[in-house]
Amino acid sequence: MRTLRGLERVGLIALLAIIGGAGCGPSPDSPAAPTISPPPATDGPTTGPSSPSASPGGSPSPTPGLSGRPFTVLVLGGDSHFLTDAIMVVGIDPDGPTLSVASIPRDTVNVPLPDGGILRNQKINTFYGSAAKDSRTYPQGPGRATADMVGTMLGIHIDYYAVTTFGGFQNLVKAMGNVTITLPQAVVDPYYQPAPGKHGVRFPAGTQALDPARALIFVRTRQGDNDFERQRRQQAFLIAAGRQLVAHPELFVSLLSAQANLITDFPLDQVPTLIGTVGSIDDSNIRQIVLGPKTYESAASCTCGYALEPKLDAMRKLARSFFPWAVTP
Repeated sequence: MRTLRGLERVGLIALLAIIGGAGCGPSPDSPAAPTISPPPATDGPTTGPSSPSASPGGSPSPTPGLSGRPFTVLVLGGDSHFLTDAIMVVGIDPDGPTLSVASIPRDTVNVPLPDGGILRNQKINTFYGSAAKDSRTYPQGPGRATADMVGTMLGIHIDYYAVTTFGGFQNLVKAMGNVTITLPQAVVDPYYQPAPGKHGVRFPAGTQALDPARALIFVRTRQGDNDFERQRRQQAFLIAAGRQLVAHPELFVSLLSAQANLITDFPLDQVPTLIGTVGSIDDSNIRQIVLGPKTYESAASCTCGYALEPKLDAMRKLARSFFPWAVTP
């Protein structure tokens, strides 16, 4: 049975944060995406060789003991207007050892806030940008404020956050010398506009190397299916990139140098220790899920367009299973 080595997991802390930014917004040259309908129920987590992680970023001083305790990271991917369409909570428990990731749909509305209020009639992907403009209300900064909001919704404490953009993702793929991925079936989006006057993209079934531009399209395309499948494609890309890191560990140095567009409070000084102490994680202890309808969200009415209402009891039950050490009273 394949296991993920410490280098693969911790390298993917950086990787996931950069990839997170690749799922955001419509194509720059395309019209607004058509309204999408929810897919069939996403009834439970998938278990297998996923590669979720959080992102190492600069820290002004060492953070002792990180490698000896479990932790959670909120990974956000934002476009140029900082609509954070990619929202993922990642947890690593060195003692399990387990690795868990939960993706939250960008169309989630009526999210509970730490102060007891509710983010009404606004999608969760707008919160980071709003908090960035309101330093009086959110003196802790938009990243920490968003982590606290997501933590309140899930009933857990989130230790760190990492935020990135399209540029960070493309720098990553370039640093890795492209990323090779194998697709079980073709991915087709007839609406995506990769260039002015050109419509449609296709990724054939089988093995292919994705350069920065092509990789960005792969993890952003969604109009051929929906947002939830896009989130699963991002996970598939993570798996492929993680395997590439294991095969070529020298890429880890290049990966870290490609994080110019990353904003995070994750302690970079802890990465070498994590690599050496987290150990290996068996496939059966790697869990991933998209918290979508019908199990975790339901259709909601909103002037903001297509929207989903969180089923808090179901979300928090899942969070207790995925991130038991982080559960708040």
